[in-house]
Amino acid sequence: MKKLPPARDFGWTHRGLEEAETVFTQTQDGRLVMELRHAVVPGVTAEMVAWWFGVYAHQKLSIDGETHLAFLVWHPRDHLHIERVGGETHVPLKAGDRIAFREAYGRDTRYSTDETWRVLRRSVQSYAIRSVRWSFTVAELEHFFEDTVDGVQVLTRLCVGVPDGWAKSLINQVFIPVFFDEKKTEAWMQHNVEEISAWSHFLPEVYARRDQGDVIVWDRTSKP
Repeated sequence: MKKLPPARDFGWTHRGLEEAETVFTQTQDGRLVMELRHAVVPGVTAEMVAWWFGVYAHQKLSIDGETHLAFLVWHPRDHLHIERVGGETHVPLKAGDRIAFREAYGRDTRYSTDETWRVLRRSVQSYAIRSVRWSFTVAELEHFFEDTVDGVQVLTRLCVGVPDGWAKSLINQVFIPVFFDEKKTEAWMQHNVEEISAWSHFLPEVYARRDQGDVIVWDRTSKP
């Protein structure tokens, strides 16, 4: 990956990996499974999260006079680019739609990813996407969310590896440990904790302004 673009800064902080319950396992066929039960995100509801996963690939947010893609606001340092691939590009995502995005976990090019994903489902309880390369499923990412009295509870599960096919053993046992090693695994988990915790800083505000359309204006400098 080329030199990273400048990071953005919206003045909010992120949680650390120690604030989530994490489980890392390896299936018998060599796939890696990472699960994170996040600390409750205050001020955020499952309805907000479901809306967010519908629009984050095309929505623009104008914050204090500067306009950014919503995806770039979601993680100001690690998120690099996103675009919708084919089909309608300015309507909420649905099952079957495709998105491509680039990230660098911890802003480290050694832990970067550049994948095209297909949406498997989006509802008020969950959001799931799958990455396919050369006709093989290589990764599935799922988020499950539900309301609590204190905010939204989120469980994230990432499965890396090939579930079936003639090359399953070769890819899972030889290539996956190289391309998704222990350090990249930890970098991704920290990245995911930062993503989910960031919602508390902006999602209630932009959700309340969702009727503004494809460019939501949030001026934090104006007086109430």
